Amino acid sequence: MEFAELQSDLQQWMRDAVRRGQSQSAMIDALLKAGYQTSIADAVEQCIADYRAAQPATRQPLVSGGGVDTTSAPGATGKSDDGERFRLFEPTKNLYDLGDRQVEVLLSIKQPNIVMFGSLLSDIECDALIEMSRAKLTPSRVVNADRGTYDVEAARTSSGTYYRPGANPLIAGIESRIERLLGIPASRGESMQILHYEPGAEYRPHFDYFNPERAGNQRVLSRGGQRVGTMIMYLNDVEAGGSTVFPRVSLDVLPRKGCGLFFSYANEHGELDQRTLHGGSPVIAGEKWIATKWLRLEDYVCDEA
Repeated sequence: MEFAELQSDLQQWMRDAVRRGQSQSAMIDALLKAGYQTSIADAVEQCIADYRAAQPATRQPLVSGGGVDTTSAPGATGKSDDGERFRLFEPTKNLYDLGDRQVEVLLSIKQPNIVMFGSLLSDIECDALIEMSRAKLTPSRVVNADRGTYDVEAARTSSGTYYRPGANPLIAGIESRIERLLGIPASRGESMQILHYEPGAEYRPHFDYFNPERAGNQRVLSRGGQRVGTMIMYLNDVEAGGSTVFPRVSLDVLPRKGCGLFFSYANEHGELDQRTLHGGSPVIAGEKWIATKWLRLEDYVCDEA
């Protein structure tokens, strides 16, 4: 792969990484995690060679070793490794080859940061998640921001269950795929929830992040810091209703089997974005199944039984 043939934004990312003194191996690793083919290594080598050739002889050599900020790789911006800020996902191409699947970008919004992915899960994976969860469903709960308890509330009328990180090969494989797509370590993911909505069931508009000023949220915040991103995976096609709505930006996302909806809650300054208010509209006909993966600023400490 030739450097000159790359898209201009990808070329600029490489130049910036070289100027920051990041090593060749770290750059290649970040690009592979972002979904690029191994041939991208040739372009990285060309970029480094061109940069060195253009520098005065008195310039200090590039820093060897050291990590690359993978959240600045194409498709991502901001910090992540130090836990200070969450990055956004800004697609640089329409199709991401993740090794086991090719995932499409179907929708991308910058403000707030919302991306719809096609073919994130296979039909077999969707069906398996549903079947392994049917007998485990209990009424869904929400965190009480004042008491820190998990309560059943009228605002959320679904039922669900959860699977600890890496609970089985199916769960682990999906978590690994999300890590490769977003560049977010799987260790920062909460337990995956499988949710079922019958006709009339809904989740009224809410925020996925926790208000740090509410005393009841301190316990959940102590287990990995703030929630910073959500991946909703649609496990079936819904006959009518059941869309994911963002009322403050007038967006209505219809569920499609195998698709994934990712949104993050921080702008370029790391501030929580209240435009990510969202909800699950009532199912009108049929049923709705989704899998939800919430992501934290830091490694998540799982304390579920």
